[in-house]
Amino acid sequence: MPEHHETILIVDFGGGLARSVVHAIRDRQVYSEVISCARFEKEKASLGDAVRGLVLVGDGKLEAAGGLVELPVLKITNPEFEASLDHFLFEVCHCRRDWTVDAYIEESVEQIRQTVGDKKVLCGLSGGVDSSVSAMLVFRAVGEQLTCVFVDHGFMRKNEPERVKRMFSGEYNIPLVFVDAADRFIARIEGELDPELKRKAIGEEFIRIFEDEANKVRADFLVQGTIYTDVIESGEDGKVVKSHHNVGGLPDRIQFEGIIEPLRVLFKEEVREVGRKLGLPSEMVDRQPFPGPGLAIRCLGGVTREKLEILREADAIFREEIEKQGYREAVSQYFAVMTGLQSVGVTDGARTYDYTIALRAVKTDDFMAANPVEFPWSFLRHVTERITTEVPHVSRVVYELTGKPPATIEWE
Repeated sequence: MPEHHETILIVDFGGGLARSVVHAIRDRQVYSEVISCARFEKEKASLGDAVRGLVLVGDGKLEAAGGLVELPVLKITNPEFEASLDHFLFEVCHCRRDWTVDAYIEESVEQIRQTVGDKKVLCGLSGGVDSSVSAMLVFRAVGEQLTCVFVDHGFMRKNEPERVKRMFSGEYNIPLVFVDAADRFIARIEGELDPELKRKAIGEEFIRIFEDEANKVRADFLVQGTIYTDVIESGEDGKVVKSHHNVGGLPDRIQFEGIIEPLRVLFKEEVREVGRKLGLPSEMVDRQPFPGPGLAIRCLGGVTREKLEILREADAIFREEIEKQGYREAVSQYFAVMTGLQSVGVTDGARTYDYTIALRAVKTDDFMAANPVEFPWSFLRHVTERITTEVPHVSRVVYELTGKPPATIEWE
């Protein structure tokens, strides 16, 4: 839990309401966290004085709450809970409205400075929202003690490597090491069909390259862009800075004094708000989520340079049209997928046997559940015509209507 903030602890008994409750409480400028009922029973005696009240979400009952037995308790079992929150937070628990973006930035900067001192910090920069906001926050705290490393693995969207270099090195003067490793990565996974093996191969290659750069910089701390959704899913706590000897996947021989996770207690929209306050432009702050392995896992089955280039161009057209038609702010994530499926088509009166591109667009509050976006058919027809006309070797375009669950947002 962040220091100096009163906390409402949400004990989750299941049922899917906990995320809505924590968002509603934070919207009222009161800090709150989610904890499973099993973990609460194990750790209730050590949760500290910051906890001002408990919200029990779902059907369940706590055992004796130990040191927290005197705390106010609100029970929520259905989605109609909003009316009861204000009274509970401000009349019963007497919470302060102190959970604000400005306060969080100020506290995080001070905490990072105290932790780092005069030592060096390394940040793996992907160009995504989380790593970009993390880098800006740490740079505000320690300046040129931070070095960012951007590894171009060849699976980025159209023009993205150039944009990252221009923004961070050019506009913000953040020390940036740019590594062009596209040939290495593509050679490593070319022809690999299994999505998990593709992910593993890309991860291993990234580790080797990152290890080389980390050894050159000789940094004491590593920045990671973990956000609170990751924390909830992993069942860990919400500390911003934690002691750690190695990073998930990094070899043990890369030793860091600690891991800095400046966004660890923030949801995605809160991360975006911090980015805006730090001066990041809308094109960066409102950027769509993008997987670490990039287009390699949006290219189903074997990856080739030809299929990557087809996908990159189709994806750029879809994104361009969404922004041109004003749909960008209404859609949480949108992208194209190279299905690898070939089918018969006709171009200029001649038979073709070319690829099928799938388009995916979803709306979500927290990326833990999502619904497909229902675009007008005229818009989808227009995008389809552009892709099949402008992108070589595409004979068919389809639009996916599956939600999450049962599907995941990404195809691989």
